[in-house]
This record gives sequence, C-alpha cells and structure tokens, in this order.
Amino acid sequence: LRSAYPHYERPVSTGSEKFSENPKLAPLDTPIPKLAAHLQTSGEAKYTHDLSSPNNCLFAAPVLSTEPRALIKSIDVSKALEVPGMVRVITAKDIQRLGGSNNAGAFPGDEPVLAETEVFCAGQFVALAVGKSEISAEKASKLVRIEYGAAPEAAVVGIDEAIKRKSFLKPSQFASQQHPVVKRGDVDSAWSSCQRVVTGDIRTSGQSHFYMETQTCLVTPDEGGRLDIQCASQGPTAVRKAVSVAVKKAAHKIVVGTRRAGGAFGGKLSRNIPLVSACAVAAETLQLPVRAQLERRVDMSSCGSRHPMMARYRVGFDSKGLISALTIDVFADGGYTVDDTFGLLDMAQLMMDNAYYIPNYRTTTTACKTNTITNTDMRSPGVCQAVFFMETVLDRVSYEVGVPPAKLREINFYNYNGKQKTPLGDPLTYITLDKVWEGLKTSGNIVERSAAVEAFNKANRWRKRGIYTTPSKYGVAQRGYIMSVLITIMAEDGTICVAHSGVEIGQGINTKVAQAVALRLGVKLNMIKISHNSTSALPNATLTGGSGTSETVVNAALLAADKMNKKLQPYKKNGVSWTEAVDSAWGSGVNLSAQGYWGPQQTPGSGYNPIYDYFVYTACCTEVELDVLTGQIQVIRSDISYDCGQSLNQAIDIGQVEGAYIQSIGFYLTEDVKHCEKTGKVLTAGTWDYRVPTAYDIPQEFNVTFIKTTNPAKLNTMGSKATAEPPYQLGASAFFAVKQAIYAARSDAGLKGYVHLDTPATPVQIQLACGVADSQLKI
Repeated sequence: LRSAYPHYERPVSTGSEKFSENPKLAPLDTPIPKLAAHLQTSGEAKYTHDLSSPNNCLFAAPVLSTEPRALIKSIDVSKALEVPGMVRVITAKDIQRLGGSNNAGAFPGDEPVLAETEVFCAGQFVALAVGKSEISAEKASKLVRIEYGAAPEAAVVGIDEAIKRKSFLKPSQFASQQHPVVKRGDVDSAWSSCQRVVTGDIRTSGQSHFYMETQTCLVTPDEGGRLDIQCASQGPTAVRKAVSVAVKKAAHKIVVGTRRAGGAFGGKLSRNIPLVSACAVAAETLQLPVRAQLERRVDMSSCGSRHPMMARYRVGFDSKGLISALTIDVFADGGYTVDDTFGLLDMAQLMMDNAYYIPNYRTTTTACKTNTITNTDMRSPGVCQAVFFMETVLDRVSYEVGVPPAKLREINFYNYNGKQKTPLGDPLTYITLDKVWEGLKTSGNIVERSAAVEAFNKANRWRKRGIYTTPSKYGVAQRGYIMSVLITIMAEDGTICVAHSGVEIGQGINTKVAQAVALRLGVKLNMIKISHNSTSALPNATLTGGSGTSETVVNAALLAADKMNKKLQPYKKNGVSWTEAVDSAWGSGVNLSAQGYWGPQQTPGSGYNPIYDYFVYTACCTEVELDVLTGQIQVIRSDISYDCGQSLNQAIDIGQVEGAYIQSIGFYLTEDVKHCEKTGKVLTAGTWDYRVPTAYDIPQEFNVTFIKTTNPAKLNTMGSKATAEPPYQLGASAFFAVKQAIYAARSDAGLKGYVHLDTPATPVQIQLACGVADSQLKI
C-alpha cells in the first residue's frame, strides 16, 4: 500500500561519457566544445530574425486556410487593410503579375506558394499580410475573409479513410518510390512450415520538429534586380531554385545565405520554402525588404510533422522464437502533397530489417494522400517508425514463446561473421553488432539490474519497473552528397577563412570542418574562421541532412587543404613559421585560395554499388519506473553502447547521441500530434497542447560509451561514423521497458494477454493498459 503514495523526489541526473582519443589526430578527434558555443549560450549568436532590419523593412504573416477541401470563391482583404500600418495582402495573383510560377513544392506541381482556386487542407497558405510591424501583419492576417465553395469531393482525414477511399499519392517523373516492395526468400511458401503464426497491427503518431527557431526569412531587393535572402534553411540552393521560379528571375539574381539555423531536424529542408517564396513575391512586388517569422502555433499548424504510420504484420516462428517468415505492410500519411514521402518510405524499406536476419521476408509501403498539412522528413525519417515496427514484432514473438526479449533478439540477429546481406543485397562486411551488444551487457550491468527490477516489482503493488534492451543498424551513404569547401588565407597574418556549403543547424559541422582544416594544414585551431553559408560563394550543393553532411563536407575540406598544402610546400622549408610561409607565397604571387569538391567523382570505381557505404551499430538498455495509478513514467537509467568509428569530435558526437535519444523519448512516450477528425486541422499546435521532452525526461542516470573501433569502409571520413540519426531508434528501449512495467502491473491485477500499445505511450494510454479497476482500490 505504501507504494501508492510515496514522497517522491526526483534526483539530479548524473551519467558518464566514455571514449578514447587519438593524440595523433589532434585537434581532430578532440572533445572540444562547438566554436559558437559561448555565443549561443550567452545569447550573442545571431539567427536570421536577430539580423537588423533594413530601412523601410516590412513584416509579413501568412493567412491560413480553415477548410480541409474547398474551392476559393473570393478573398476579401478590406478589413485587413483597415489595420493601422497595413500595406498589402499578397495573393497568388501577384505571382501571376510577376510572370512567376506558383510552385513551392519539391518538384513542379506538387505544392503552390499560395492557394489559387482551391485549398486542400486546413493550414495551407492562402495569402500573405504585409505591414509596417509584426503586430499589424499578424492582426491583419486574421481579418482576411475567405469565402469557400463546396469542393468536388469530401476531405480525406487519416490513414484509415485514405485506405478506404483508395486515396494514395501518385508517383511522377519527378518523384517515385524506388523500393515499394522489398523481399527475400519465399514468404508465401514458408507459412506452412512455421510452428506458429500471429498477426497484428501497430501505429505511430506524427512528431513536431519543434525547433527553437520557427520558420523565418528576410528578403531584400538589391541593385540590378537581385534579391538577397537570409533564411533558416537546410538547403540554400533549394531555396534559390524555388524563389527564382516564383519571381521569374535568373538563378544568379537570387542570393541565399544561412548563418545558422536554430534547430531543424528535417523541418527546414522543404517546409521553409512556401514562406520564403511568398515573402520574395512580396519584396519583388513592393520593392521593399520583407521579413517574417512564424508564431509557434502558426508554424505547427502549417509546416507539417513526422509522418504518422500504420503497419500490419504477420510473423511465423518456432517454439524457441526463431523467426522464419515475416510480412509487414506499412501505410504512411503524407498529407496533401508528395514532398519527400516516397524518399522516406524508401529509407523505411532499406532499414526495416534492423539487426535481424529473417530468411523469408517481405515488406511493402504505401503513401496515403490526405487533406492534412504536408508531412515531411524528420530526424531518422521513416526509419524510426520502421525499426519500431520490427521491434514490435520481436516483442510480440518474445511474449508468445516466453523467451526473454534480449535472448530472442540474439537468436534472430544477423551473424557476427559479416557474411550475410540485407534483403536488398548490401553486404554486412564490417559488422560490429557483437561488440556493441556484448559490451552493453557488461557496462550496463544488465543481468544484475534485471534481477533488481524483478525484486522491486514483487515488493511494490502500485509502482512497477521495467528494463529492456534494443539494438539498431543504420545505413549511411556518402555518395548522394555534393559539397564544396573554399579555403582562403589572409596574407597579412596567415589566418584562414573557410567557407563550406553545409549548414550549421546545431550538429557542430563548423567545428568539425575547422578541426579537419587545422589538422591537415598543421596550424592551431584558433587560426581558422568559418564563413557564413551563401550561394554567392558556393552555389550548387545538396541539402544538409541525412547524417552524412558533416562527414562529406569534412572530406571536401581535406581535399581543399591538400591543394593548399601543395601550393605552400615550396615555402615551408627550413622550419619557417606558418605566417612566414604564407608571406613568402603571397610575395611570389601564389593564389592563397583553394577549393575542395566532394561529389560523384569521389565514388570508387566499377564493382562498388552497395546502397549504403557503411552501417552504424548501436544498442541501448533503459530502465523505467511506472506509477500504476497515474501512468506517469520516470526514466531511471539508460546505457548506450555506440560504434562511432574514429570520432571527429567526441564531445559533439556524444552530444548528438544523447540528443537523439532524448528527442526519441518524445516520439515514443510524450509527443502526440492530433488532428480534428472532420477538418484535419492540427489540434496540438503549441506548448499548452503538445508535450516535448523536458529536463525531467532525461534519464536519472545516463551513460554513453563509444566502443573502440574504426570505419574501414571504402567511402568514409578518416574512419568516423555518423551520429545524428542512427541513435534515434534507441528510444524504443524506453517504450518497451514501459510495456514490461505494464505487464508487471497487470499480473498483480490478475490480467493476462499481450498488450497492444501504440506510440506515443502517454500517461493516459499507460494507465488504461495497466487495467486498474475500482475494486482494486478498496482497503
């Protein structure tokens, strides 16, 4: 009875971070803070909306649709224009006047900048209110009156309705899925030989990016018809391309810069383009600077989230839990446009097998089209859902045969000998799953802790604990990136300016590039200055995302540094200092600039064609405590074992691992994107209705260990491995630990049977799953 009302005080979180350094690589492989850390923590770092407004700058706020599917009969701006300080309401007609194309999508025709004759979801941009202050623009945006007419067909909201009405996103010449079906063996013939077969379904909610800096931009008309754009973007080149189409200008007249972004997580790959394009149309129309930053609720209502998904599975296995046949059919809610839905479904397909070899295997994915705001990439797009589906299957089989979850996983792991292949044929040559998994058993004291959890549960009726371990195998490819680095040395003092085409979004890319250049040129780190990203200097780059940007930009930086070393080599003899060598080279007319380019020509020759260049292996053991009466969860301890290869910066990489895990706790346990069932409007737009992880969700004890290894793949960056997305799947260990605690509570209540639990496992869902009845509460 005492367990029902303990005086609980959460202790301050503690933990450990274990890694090894290689002094020969200093200052690379050195755990130094990010170069801008002091600026950011002191508030001195300038983000887009911190930049000073030019003279006569105007402010903009979007007008959002309130209907999920309707014709636009008229747009009445009269009341909006009565607001003091209001200048104009921009509509799709202004794009036509400029001769531009009303397109802000990932490809032509996918998504308009501003709705023209009809709307396809609540939250879609219809117009842009432009005024002399943020207050006037935001107030006016709410006074624009849109008269709607009946749509040709009723709105589709949710995956179930989309399946029922066969509403699916269609492939085109611009976007299509490469792997809608992935299979190995003959699953249809295998069912008859399975000792047991079970079926089920599982769902995941969306997840808001919830970056600290909402979508923002500043567009300034310049001489010669140029538009200078500052924006928070993961792809300045993509912004330039979209804006040039919207305002019908040559690409060289659109200059896009991103100093840094205040968080992104995939939400600034494409979802910033409608706002930037609309503001560019306004700036070009009025020939005045225009800036905007979305209010949090507007951002969450109009910019989409991680794709909600539903999976149906059928699995065949023997009495020991060895899985011999499996099918998983996945349906994703893409919203009303394609965006990158096909791409992330391919990622889901490529990594749904996770760490398990299943001889007869087939997975399918289907993109549903609904009348909700477009969903988009978010950290580990498609993969965290796919891995969760696979882990759910393993959890189900573990329950059915009574084999402990960790043991059952070991039974179904890929062989440690590295001779097996993924369902699509990628060899697992350099597998380190054994080192990660076995190392975690020791460092996490899993056997002893499991016994302690069992004892705790026997002693407490209304508080229960659970402990669970899950692995992850995450593929990374460097071949899809095109990145450039420009190194320029100042002749006066030898300081080095480095410009690169990646974007600093908090992942520490600037610091890693500076460390790499300092190492290769043989100078101190304080000699390096990273310039701001701009398409005027390095105009043709791929997006920053997918976990491979930091590594490929570092590769380009090393190539540029090698070129610079070759230029300076004749002047570095006889022990002269760096500044003396630079001065001599400059005096001899040497060009003190060098560019490095990472692109297709860096790919190894014929015969090298895997989908991924290498895999990251990691595992996590999480222990949680459950308040049975309220459904509240405390994460007691989490231990992560991670194969980072030869880390480029342990402090940054461990920070990425820890951050990914905490963000995934939100996906699995706290964050639930809800839509109105009739209109599709986002109901959880704001901190009052939406719960992201806080300091209290950090494990009370949090331990991260980098195993000592390197990356021997043909394409790699000085032996390193990525850290941005591969750890994200590890939050599943907390989810399934919660289920173990639920089983313990149900056992005390006399309840049996497999527990179905979708993500996120919020306190309400957890408490209901515990099966507490009124009769159990009587003394």
